[in-house]
Amino acid sequence: MENFITLSKKIALLCTVLLLYSCNQDEFTNVEVLSNSTYSLTGKTTTSKLNVFKGPEVTVGFGKARSWISLNSEGFPMEIGIEITQKALLNPERDKKMAPEPGSIIILPLHLKAKQATPFNHIGLNWNPNGHEPDHVFDVPHYDIHFYMISIEEQLAIPNWSAETDALFNNYPAAEFLPADYFTPPGADTAEGQMGKHWLPVNLPAFLPFSKIMIYGTYDGKVAFVEPMITEALLLSGEATSENYSQPMSFQKKGNYPTKYNIYHDPITGNTYITLSDFVARN
Repeated sequence: MENFITLSKKIALLCTVLLLYSCNQDEFTNVEVLSNSTYSLTGKTTTSKLNVFKGPEVTVGFGKARSWISLNSEGFPMEIGIEITQKALLNPERDKKMAPEPGSIIILPLHLKAKQATPFNHIGLNWNPNGHEPDHVFDVPHYDIHFYMISIEEQLAIPNWSAETDALFNNYPAAEFLPADYFTPPGADTAEGQMGKHWLPVNLPAFLPFSKIMIYGTYDGKVAFVEPMITEALLLSGEATSENYSQPMSFQKKGNYPTKYNIYHDPITGNTYITLSDFVARN
């Protein structure tokens, strides 16, 4: 979710520039590594090799972030996510020149292989230094990591909520395409421009005090994204975690969908990984 601030034209321009950059797949790197390396979920070991395809590095605060995906020898996705440097996670608010605008969207393009092997089109990283509404729930510094299943153009075209756009935000997909234990309030609540309508677990108190949670997002009849929301404190703690998250009964688009989200750290580089894994082929 996003704090309720209108995104600036500069951010839209940044997204457009990165979109053009992402079209040049020759600039992306293909690396073959053992699956028990830092590019494979901690604790999963095998003698097989994985191909890792990386997106371009993007500046975040004082550091960098990039997307990546690992595929097995048959081209099936094992894990997709972001790698973010330690310097990027150090609170950039201490130097306003380096800080992303609160509520801004930093686009992390995906390698073509990631788009082909999964339903995801790109990743949006949001830094919320003061959290966002609802108060006393998500009002602590945190990151939103949107794994979008719509194009960047479609995402940027989502308007702010108004009485005129309410019908688009509240045009929900059929119930079978969302987890049965998720909900969204009617009207303007959780409706965000350039994102969509946000869906929360019905047992929200079980996730409080907030440190991590998985969100679903929709817009105009489509499931638009899944979104791990993770506090700055948890990411800086060095704690590793792997969580199953609720799945819908059916999927609007055939493809390989993840069932877990993960946070882990490389003790050598200090980089943090926020990923989705344990893919299942859905018809």
